[in-house]
Amino acid sequence: MAVIHLTVVTPEGLFFREDAQKIIVRTTGGDVCILPNHIDYAASIGDGEARITCENGDVRKAYVSGGVLHVSSNHVNVISNYFEWKEA
Repeated sequence: MAVIHLTVVTPEGLFFREDAQKIIVRTTGGDVCILPNHIDYAASIGDGEARITCENGDVRKAYVSGGVLHVSSNHVNVISNYFEWKEA
């Protein structure tokens, strides 16, 4: 199974680093879905929900606000002003 290497960084430092099957993030232009082997991509992050499908298939949701999304060579970097997991 192909995966994406996801790193989330906030002003406090490294927040999350794990492989994922799929990542959906709210950008200023709307929601984007990043799958393995996605083309290189960059966008400004808006305010809203991020959904991460972990390597084991679990879906984790978070509130995200502001920052930058960068995709390159199966690596996704989310550099966000605010990122917090939602309660289950």
